[in-house]
Amino acid sequence: MTNLFPNAWHVAVREYTQRVQTRTFLITTLILALVGLSLALLPIGIRLIAGDEAAQIGLRADAGTVETAQVQAVLSANAGSADNGYEVIPVSDLDAGREQVRTGDLNALLSVSRGADDELTFTYFGDIGPTNQLVLAVRSAVTQLVIADRLQYAGVDPGEVGQIFAPPSFDTQSADPNRTDGNEPWSGSAWALSYVLVLLTFMAVVTYGSWVAASVAEEKSSRVMELLITAATPRQLMAGKVIGAGAAGLTQYLSILGAALVGLLLQGTIAQQVLGDASSNLLEGVNLWALLPFTLFFIPGFLLYCVLYAGFGSIASRQEDVTQVTAPMLFIGMGGYFVSFITMATPDVYWVKLLSLIPFFSPYLLPARFLLVGNIAAWEWIAAGVLMLLFLAVALWLAARIYSAGVLLYGQRSNLRSVWRAVRVSR
Repeated sequence: MTNLFPNAWHVAVREYTQRVQTRTFLITTLILALVGLSLALLPIGIRLIAGDEAAQIGLRADAGTVETAQVQAVLSANAGSADNGYEVIPVSDLDAGREQVRTGDLNALLSVSRGADDELTFTYFGDIGPTNQLVLAVRSAVTQLVIADRLQYAGVDPGEVGQIFAPPSFDTQSADPNRTDGNEPWSGSAWALSYVLVLLTFMAVVTYGSWVAASVAEEKSSRVMELLITAATPRQLMAGKVIGAGAAGLTQYLSILGAALVGLLLQGTIAQQVLGDASSNLLEGVNLWALLPFTLFFIPGFLLYCVLYAGFGSIASRQEDVTQVTAPMLFIGMGGYFVSFITMATPDVYWVKLLSLIPFFSPYLLPARFLLVGNIAAWEWIAAGVLMLLFLAVALWLAARIYSAGVLLYGQRSNLRSVWRAVRVSR
């Protein structure tokens, strides 16, 4: 792998400029950046469309069952910090109340009566579904109302019933007294950000790794490779392709992330101006220094995938064959993605720690685990870093052997057997 430069650099500059100067690249980057900005501001848009009006629930209750104030208090307690609260409106006639639900004057109607066994019975009229938040809130509220009613029948003082249902004091603390990363353990923000980082890693290695492979196949199919091979060695071409196409992909990637980050930083200010109050965002309560491990492992991990994508892509003689020959890399990337989501629930068990050391999984798991638990041992960072560099060196050697034979193969069937033959050829 000696004598790569300056030829590899010339190839990289040519590859980069050809990609980023095209109208398609510019338009696509602009659209994706707007999408990233829109997703960051999506919570504000949802609140703006939905409005801050409380959900109106009609209550038709028989005498001696429940009072409107009771239902209102329980629903308000269940609402917690929700933006939209609940408003309970007394309804005297059941048919009239159902008509109000049908016309949209009420969001739902709750009918309460007492059965022959003196138990409260409830009937809910409105839109139903397993994820309907209003149904879930009303179901939780009526459960508390029934328990309170049973307690009163058992002789518990009504004043004590409210104390029984008072929310408990519940705090979360890390088991590690030396934890200094600044994130609350298992906080919602850290959890959400860890999932976002896993998703971004998967999108980058698969999307822009495919760019590198497609670029090689494109030049082979157009016979440009035959001219390039006379001016540079296959290893120099591969290095230039990886650097140039990878840099172009990262340019687009950083543009999208930059737009999304601007949206997140401005979310509170925009919410204050548009809605009158600052809304929470993904970065709230998260120490942004926790993103440093993501960067340190993302870059070599990205190079690892791109190098192997370039090697496999050199086997394809046509653009149609790229997906077939790069399928192994796609499966490996998807494996890291799905394993990360599965292990998020138990990020600190021993087998997850072992998976975090595997270079194909390290860019996914280590930053996510650091965000969630914060007490990653020093030996894990060192071992994962050393293994990543070793794997990258092996990948460079392997991809160079495949590439040096693959760029000269035309008209042959693209499959794993071709890759194996390319590796075995002595060069």
